[in-house]
Amino acid sequence: MSESVVCAFERTEKGRKARREGFIPGVVYGKGVESVSIKLEQKDFRRVLQGRSMTSMFKLKLGDKVQNCIIKEIQKHPIKGEILHIDLQAIDRDEVIRLKVPVVFEGREKLASNRYLLQEFINEVEIMVKAADMPELISIDVGNRELGEKITISDLSISDDIKVLHDDDEVLAVVSAAKVDIKADSESASEDTAETDSNSGSESDGNEG
Repeated sequence: MSESVVCAFERTEKGRKARREGFIPGVVYGKGVESVSIKLEQKDFRRVLQGRSMTSMFKLKLGDKVQNCIIKEIQKHPIKGEILHIDLQAIDRDEVIRLKVPVVFEGREKLASNRYLLQEFINEVEIMVKAADMPELISIDVGNRELGEKITISDLSISDDIKVLHDDDEVLAVVSAAKVDIKADSESASEDTAETDSNSGSESDGNEG
């Protein structure tokens, strides 16, 4: 995915005032970079986030300077869900960085067809990688897994350029049996029985005639 550019402005006012004016308050920092309070236009920032992983790199234009950044943290309102504050990390493409990457489990439909479900324990992994080689996500196909089978860190297909900061035997997920809705099955069986009894009664009435 190509890198997008988002414009930022230096911020001197408090975050609340910036939000009232339609901006997202934040801060940008990094190795050898002075920490700067910034504000971003909400529409511009949403355009960059749309369809992107939190770990994807984008270009931040601050004044005359353009630098590569990743999102380190987003603070959101617990009820409204609006963005309250954002932390950005300025990085060099050759810099080795530490970050968390989401794990995407593919093949759930196939598990469901076998009346299995995937019980997740970990949905992101922490890695160290050169910024230029940073993956947006790590995917694994679980469609052919059997009941009770564990998916561990060692099952992930990861480039040798990436260092995973987890033990190989750490469990990401387990294939479990899907719960059967006993109440629904019971009601269905009762309806079938009632329908059978009704048909039997109708046949008996007809024979008496």
